Amino acid sequence: MKIFFTLFLAAATVLVHKTSAKDSDLMEHLSFQTSIGINLKYLLFVPENYNPSKRYPLVVTLRATGSDYIYQVDNNDQAHPWIEESVQSQWPHFFMAPECPGETWGGMMGAGSALSNECKAVIEAIENLKEEYSLDTTRFIVGGFSLGGAGTYHMIQFLPDYWAAACPVGAGGSADAIDVISNTPIWHHQGLNDNNGAALTRMADALENNDYPVLRITNDMVVNSPSAWNNEIQKGTKPEDIIFKNAKPSYDSISKAVDAGEKYIYQLITGASHDDSRLNANHNPLLAKWAFMHTKGTTATITSPPRLAEPVVNRYATFLTLGRASGPVDGRRVTLLGRGSGRRGEAGAADVPMVRIVIPAGAK
Repeated sequence: MKIFFTLFLAAATVLVHKTSAKDSDLMEHLSFQTSIGINLKYLLFVPENYNPSKRYPLVVTLRATGSDYIYQVDNNDQAHPWIEESVQSQWPHFFMAPECPGETWGGMMGAGSALSNECKAVIEAIENLKEEYSLDTTRFIVGGFSLGGAGTYHMIQFLPDYWAAACPVGAGGSADAIDVISNTPIWHHQGLNDNNGAALTRMADALENNDYPVLRITNDMVVNSPSAWNNEIQKGTKPEDIIFKNAKPSYDSISKAVDAGEKYIYQLITGASHDDSRLNANHNPLLAKWAFMHTKGTTATITSPPRLAEPVVNRYATFLTLGRASGPVDGRRVTLLGRGSGRRGEAGAADVPMVRIVIPAGAK
């Protein structure tokens, strides 16, 4: 009886520790001395059952001002949805949360004309991780809130060939650099009560004004704190009904757009403040799926039949008759877009994937 009680107590202790553990307790606390004199501290989540024979994506989150990287991971859910079991079970990946070693990551606050030293430090640390772990360099994802959101745009502006997708929250980038920024798929979250969503509107407008189709979403805020989120989940509310309440277009339409490979998504949250937008982005049930659908440098080379010497290309789409592949295209996707008048969500709007071809691995 005494042995049974001891074992029960030990099991209960482990259970309590697991359920009450902070997110940072699930990660390694590391540092890296860079070549530019910065000792970068960061948290690293290593996927369960890591297998060096496989390649894993990496997600990097850039913190905001007001507190350090550990606080923001533990108290603002900044490691979500990435470290959640439901996400890791489908897309095992590494997660990195670096400390900001200066006053800014770069971007709208001290934009400059080159990548900031703070961001250079992060990149050096990532390059060092590549020597220790098997990382899929075609699927590096960057995101961040507020100062980190501006830093996210800064990263994809000055390193357009490094990132597979970007998830900025509550901040914008340089609209003048939109042609470079547009190389990276973007899902931007913003609260309407955050300066009327000005940063989101400015960046979405810049994309559309340069003929890049944007999926604009509006939805109502339900939760504004981690405890409120947990309360809704405990009540049985579905994550999509929390994050996409009264969404326009509908959640089903958004989900289909994600499945179709939508590249630019701009989500404006009614009733949400600057800080509120972070929590809603961090628990977006479609965000990880969308991010991991994208890979860096996935343009397939197609050889057209003799009757069509060159593909017909205009600003909006590429129209071609498919012949055989002229090079390796394993797992690549080709999407043809049809374009009409107006913005998506308005009457007569069209910028939708009309045909999507997935070439299976090993196809000839």
